Amino acid sequence: MSSLYSCKKLIKYFYKTKVFENISFDIEKNSIFQIKGQNGAGKTTLLKIIAGLDTDFEGNVLYKDSKLFNDKASYLKEVFFLSAIPSFYEDLTVDENFNFLNNFYDINMNKTKNNLFDCESIKDKKIKNLSDGQRKKIQLSFAIAINPNVFIFDEPFNFLDVESRNELSNYFTNLKNNNKTILFSDNSQVSHEFTISDMVNLDNV
Repeated sequence: MSSLYSCKKLIKYFYKTKVFENISFDIEKNSIFQIKGQNGAGKTTLLKIIAGLDTDFEGNVLYKDSKLFNDKASYLKEVFFLSAIPSFYEDLTVDENFNFLNNFYDINMNKTKNNLFDCESIKDKKIKNLSDGQRKKIQLSFAIAINPNVFIFDEPFNFLDVESRNELSNYFTNLKNNNKTILFSDNSQVSHEFTISDMVNLDNV
């Protein structure tokens, strides 16, 4: 059985500065795949390439045995990329932000009630008045409510306390058990409460 993703000899430069080169790996369906490395190693860049958001690279990325960009519109419906830094409309409430996003995704506050983090208790608060941890929880709840086939998380454990990190770890396992594929980056040395199917360490390439 072929892999969900097959990445071959990926090379990325910013101008004349090498980010990484000759990276090859496969990602299996219904797995949890980690991209590890220190800050500046190229984790976010690699995730964006896999997510179809960065096309300025050398090498090949195959998704379901087809080149990633052969049908980009269809591919982007199957994946969701979540950036490391939560981005919202600061002067709007949590509920108003969700209503705005509903113009682009089939999502609303009701879909988060049985989600990983319940946003109901802070739905009337403006984003600018929330802590970094609360912002991160809203961002994660939004992504999970969209329910793509492939979750691509950049530094998803940032800003979370220990209890919330453990909750997210357990939820990763639940997603995998429900036929989802999770790709995530992390530069911490903290062990996670789930089994990582495979990884690529950019510090070693």
